[in-house]
Amino acid sequence: MESESSPQAVERDAPWVTVRRWQEYAGERRANLLRVVGVAAFYSIELINHYGVNLGILQLPREEAVNDRFHLQVTLLAVAWTISAVAVHACLRNGFFPAALKFISTGIDLFLLTAILAIADGPRSPLLVGYFLLIALSGLRFNLALVRCAALGALAGYLFLLGEARWFTERDITVPRYYQLITLVALGLTGIVIGQIVRKVHGMARDYANRVQERQRP
Repeated sequence: MESESSPQAVERDAPWVTVRRWQEYAGERRANLLRVVGVAAFYSIELINHYGVNLGILQLPREEAVNDRFHLQVTLLAVAWTISAVAVHACLRNGFFPAALKFISTGIDLFLLTAILAIADGPRSPLLVGYFLLIALSGLRFNLALVRCAALGALAGYLFLLGEARWFTERDITVPRYYQLITLVALGLTGIVIGQIVRKVHGMARDYANRVQERQRP
């Protein structure tokens, strides 16, 4: 049987390696743009919660729980997130794209999202959907290892929030156990689904390469 490290296997995977590298770069640019859009969108909601909106037919009252201290903490984290996006943009614009960059940017995303959730309502916060968005964003780079890291990082972040809510805060922000299990399963399945999409693209690239080679044979 032909091993994955054989010359034939390496030649067969060469088109996929090339395409994946192109897509990793393009995907990192798209992910960074979406990162900025996401931070701006969620921070706009934070501003509405803090100050309220009264436009006649559209009235969104100020949330009393969003006090000045909380607003300042969220603002600082949003600024840090924006700075990280600017740094990634500078790297890409100057052609600096090491293999570790996508892992670093995803790790920063997971850390900052977990930090915001920790000062908010933890496992009760609707911002938990951000974990699913970050797993989906990892798929834009077409790197299976990154998808796995994003999914595991999201699971670890959620488990941290559960632990904090249970043992390290006096606020009542715990959720029922079946909520926890459903969220954990959903995060894991999201990672599996995105990973399967990346695998499917890999298989398509390999199949295309095989067809081209067969057509070129005399």
